[in-house]
Formats: sequence, C-alpha cells, structure tokens
Amino acid sequence: MSDAAFTASTVAKNLPVLFRNRLIDLSAPPKATLSLVPGLARYWFTLAREFELAYATCPDRIGLIDDDGTLTYRQLREQARTIARFLLSLGEDELHIGIMARNGRGIILPMAAKGYAGATLYLLNVGSSPEQLLGCIEENNINVLFVDDEFADRVPQRPGLNVIYAHQAQQRNDHVGINHIVRHPEDYRSVSLPTFPRHGGIILMSSGTSGVPKGVVRPEPKLPTVLGGVMRAIPWRADVRVQMTASMFHTWGWSMINIAFAARATVITQRVFDAENCLRQIERYRVEGLVSSPIFFKQMLQVPGNEQYDTSSLDFIASSGNALTPALVEETIERFGPILCNIYGSTELTLAASATAEEIAADPTIAGHISTGTRLKILDKNGKEVPNGQIGRVFLRNNTSLTGYTNPNIPIIEEQGLIQMGDLGYLDENNMLHVLGRIDDMIIVGGENVYPRSVEEILEPMPGIKDLTAKGVDDPDTFQRIAVWVVRDETPAGQDLSEDSVRAWVADHLADHSIPRDVHFVDELPRNATGKVMPRML
Repeated sequence: MSDAAFTASTVAKNLPVLFRNRLIDLSAPPKATLSLVPGLARYWFTLAREFELAYATCPDRIGLIDDDGTLTYRQLREQARTIARFLLSLGEDELHIGIMARNGRGIILPMAAKGYAGATLYLLNVGSSPEQLLGCIEENNINVLFVDDEFADRVPQRPGLNVIYAHQAQQRNDHVGINHIVRHPEDYRSVSLPTFPRHGGIILMSSGTSGVPKGVVRPEPKLPTVLGGVMRAIPWRADVRVQMTASMFHTWGWSMINIAFAARATVITQRVFDAENCLRQIERYRVEGLVSSPIFFKQMLQVPGNEQYDTSSLDFIASSGNALTPALVEETIERFGPILCNIYGSTELTLAASATAEEIAADPTIAGHISTGTRLKILDKNGKEVPNGQIGRVFLRNNTSLTGYTNPNIPIIEEQGLIQMGDLGYLDENNMLHVLGRIDDMIIVGGENVYPRSVEEILEPMPGIKDLTAKGVDDPDTFQRIAVWVVRDETPAGQDLSEDSVRAWVADHLADHSIPRDVHFVDELPRNATGKVMPRML
C-alpha cells in the first residue's frame, strides 16, 4: 500500500471514532461547524486551533484549573493570542521558542501562542542542568525562553535571548512574566496575527543523562491519523474532566493535553506532583479521567488512608511513560476498578500500541494492539522480520514519527522504512505487542539473556518493598550480573528486608542467573520529572 493510500485508509478508520466521541461534532452551533475547515487550514492540529473552536462552541466553559486558579476557554484563547502578539512584537525574523515549565498555564499558553504566531517550539526538560540548557539554546538558536522562575539560576546570560517567566512564585523585576503580558493586552493590540501562520516543528527533548539532550523534531500534525489508537484504548469524550499528571514537556503529556483540549475538556493540573492532592482533586472536581504514569498512581496507592477519598467518578486511568507491572495492575484495579488503560510509545515515535482496560485486566504483560496509522514490525539483528512469538527489535513509523534530530550528526536507525524504537519485544498469536525492556538493558549472564524488568516485576509484590529498580552491572566472572536498588516501606516487613531475603525471593521465582549479586537499600530512587529512574545517579 502506498503512503497516500495508507494515510487515506487511516483517516477513514479514525473518523467514526472521532464522531462517536464528539471530537468532531457536526451537531455543534453553525458558527463552530463552519469554522472547522478554515480553522484546520490556518492552525492545523495545534492548541491554537483547539482554543479557536472552543471559543466558537463553549467559550465560557472552564478549560483549565491549575495552581493559579481557573481559566475559561475564552480566557485561554484571548491570553494565548495576546502572548502571540507579544512574541511578534519582539521583531525576530524567526521565532525559536523554548519552554522550561511545569504543568499549568505557564506551559499551555506559550504552546498555544506558537500556533497563532507561527514558530518552532522546543519543549525543554525541567530537569535540565545549566550546561544542558545552554547547549539546547545554542544548538537550536532559541531566541525566546519561557521559564518558571524557580529555574532562573539555570538560565544563561546570552545576548539576544528574550527571557519570560512562565510562572512566578514571587514578584521579580529582572524579566517580564506571562502574568504581566496577559494583564496588559492593550500594549500589543496593534500587532496583527498572521492569517496563515508559518508552522515550525515541535521539538521535544529526550531525557538526556549527560551532554545536550537530543532534540526530536516532529511536525505539527495536519491530520489525526494516530488518534484512533488512543481513542480505541482510552474512552475520551467531549466535555470530560481530566486530571493531567503527565508532564506536558514530555511526549505523553504533550499529546494528551492536545487531545484534552480537542475534547473541550476541563483540565486539572498541579505544578509539582502531590499524590494526596491528586486524590483530593479527583474527589473535589469529580474527575472522570486521570492521565498519568505508573510511578505517580503507584504513589497514590501508597498514600495512608487513600481509600477515604471518593474516586468513584473516574472512568479511566490512562497510563504511559513507564512500563506497567502485573503487581501494580492488580493493585490499581483493586483500588480504582478495571479502568486502567495503557499507551506504549516513545519520544521519537509517539504512539506504537494501545491496550484497553479489559485487555490490561486480562493480561497485564501486554503493551497493546498495534495502533491504527502505525506500521510496526519485530526485526532480528540482521533487519529481517521474525515470526510471532520470537523476540526482536521493535521498529515502527507513523505520521507523528520524528523527521530527524536537531543535531544532524545523531543517526536514526532504520530498516525497511521503519525506525528503531530502542526496545526488545515480540508479537503474540493475537498480534498483541509485548515489550521486554530497552535493547541496552538486556544483559547476558552465563550465556543466558536476562531482562532487568523481569526481576523488577518479581520483586515488586514482595512485602516491605516500596520502590525498586534493577539494572545490569559488570561482573569479573560472568561479565555482567543483575543488581537491584530497594526502598523499604515503613512496615515491619520493610524493616526486616535483607540482602539475603531479596535474593531468596528472586530465587523462588526465577532462574539462578537472574538472582541479583548486589542488593542496595536506599532512601529513595533518583527519578526525573516524568518518573523515570536516572541510572547515572544510582
């Protein structure tokens, strides 16, 4: 099938889902219906388009509840347009906008302003060091930086860099802030917004552990050809109330905030994740959807007395960013009901597979069904496709796959027109994808392949363990061996944990080559803002 035919077929498959969930709603007021096509032509599938259509259909609906209060869709539109005019008033030939901000209006408004003004957008990891931030700015010629003031000490003194505070915990005079801009729209009313903005790419930074993070270049989507996979797994619908825990500077959060506003949802966020406050918000606002990652709802399950919070309004928990484990799936279903859905993807390749709540409940080990609009194959080390059931490297492509890296010297591994995901996995007899872990994570012990994730899955339900991670380490005899880092909980079982008891638990469930040589007890694991463990800091 040609690429054009594949795209047309994908759109046709997606349309019934979009109509059913009212993400395209022809029963909307005539003004809104008439604005669909020109809105798409002008703004593509950007937040600018979503705010324009929401303004035409439900301007006074609350669109955002964050740490600074509430904003209606009318206010979101007006404030984003004001920021766009401000950006154009800077007089830059081309706008290269960086955002280093936590969840809330401080990241959402500049993202939407990008669509109105026409720019290239760089979503920067809030964990970036000063050196990494400087590297990103220099490598990508970023000339506008929206940054939360808590990261001000990381911002370099660089000629030509316009710094705007995305969020201000206190009044500061060294740089202008978003709040000041939106309170004075009259200062920029003379600036005209382009009829057809020049849409640059969306660049998401990988979670670099050292050096300059890789800038993953992704085009603004013109057609929602991967939405069917998301909608298949997650029961999105119009006018839903959703708690957005996933970090919006990460692919998972970025994609879901776009879908949330396309659904004219009310989005509830908090800048710094607090597990108990998340439960409190679900109860207070009768939240219907939680967009999160496993580490975050695991922490919610560990809140003492979490059962006192009424979470019966939840229709779905959408998970991505980290692998689910059978123990976590079981515990989540026991607490919230069978509403846990899973999306599998990556920064480079976005959506690969999706699993419904029913599929996850039936088999917690699956990544899911290959998504509509995605070509996916399992290839061996020679680039040949392997039969179902055989482990190989995951390769895929869809219309939101990266077009390259901002640093052209970074190679893209391709086979058969598909891009390497970086994971090992296999397809089962039902063509469902199973992921075993990163290619680099697999180690060989005594001639046997060992996947650290398998050790984590076995240890997670062990009484007394609050958190853990496993990885391969060098061994003078077997070349490599598994090591684990364990955080004890505060129960008697946690206090009784020992290196020998951890090894014995693994020995009871797995072969000898999977038994960890080293067991380290730590107070906490070093995790980044998306919840992933940072191996270099172990």
